[in-house]
Amino acid sequence: MSATDSWLTPGRSRPLVIAHGDEAGRGLYPGNTLLYLRKMVALGVDALEMDLNLTADGRLVLLHDATLERTTDGKGSVQDKTLEELRGLNAAYHWSPDGERFPYRDNPLPLVTIDEVFAEFPRTPMIIELKNSDRRAAQILARSIEKAGCHDRVIVSSFHGGVIRAFRSLCPQVATGATLPEALLFFAAQCVFAEKLLRPAYQTMQLPTRYYGLPVYTARFVHAARRCHLHIAVWTVNEVESMKKYTVLGLDGIVTDRPDRLLSMLDN
Repeated sequence: MSATDSWLTPGRSRPLVIAHGDEAGRGLYPGNTLLYLRKMVALGVDALEMDLNLTADGRLVLLHDATLERTTDGKGSVQDKTLEELRGLNAAYHWSPDGERFPYRDNPLPLVTIDEVFAEFPRTPMIIELKNSDRRAAQILARSIEKAGCHDRVIVSSFHGGVIRAFRSLCPQVATGATLPEALLFFAAQCVFAEKLLRPAYQTMQLPTRYYGLPVYTARFVHAARRCHLHIAVWTVNEVESMKKYTVLGLDGIVTDRPDRLLSMLDN
């Protein structure tokens, strides 16, 4: 697969609607759960965003944090727990839409593995972030992708350069996102019209709206990305006016906690 295939073709007529796996109550459902994934697919999003953490026994579970306290009713490090131990936890224990109601304390949602996700959603595009600095995570995800045969419908990213380099060597046919240093180098290069001198190892960039107060996506940045045949998406955009702005700017994807708003805007 290359970045010019199917859903990753740059220069789309409308941006991909990418559901963000938010776990803090900003979204419609608790992120990184099967409930969230099922509801987002039923809603009609184009792609699902999720985070992976490594367990003690070498499994990859959907969870944003390296520790359990913020989102679950467990304690300690994910990497110190086996999958069996994690199965007994409620992934949405602290999820609340308003800080007062906790609707999943009486209706617990289990943690889920990436293998289970691949099996349940055999056609849905996914953006996957490896949260661990342990390179075993890259090896395990590469095996899971190979087993599921989903090379052409996933983007893999990580803030850890060693992990993403390991993954790229294992799965060169899978699209990857730019790391922070790679994105900063691209940003600097496009400022001086030198982006064509780069030879990026990535095919996509998922970047925030602003970095150190500066807007990331400008007409010049988008043009530079087009010259390099890069697929570009912005996160996390929840207000309709901002969605309109990035749509007009020509981005390939918008990552949002509120895909219902984005779908409604694009359909009108």
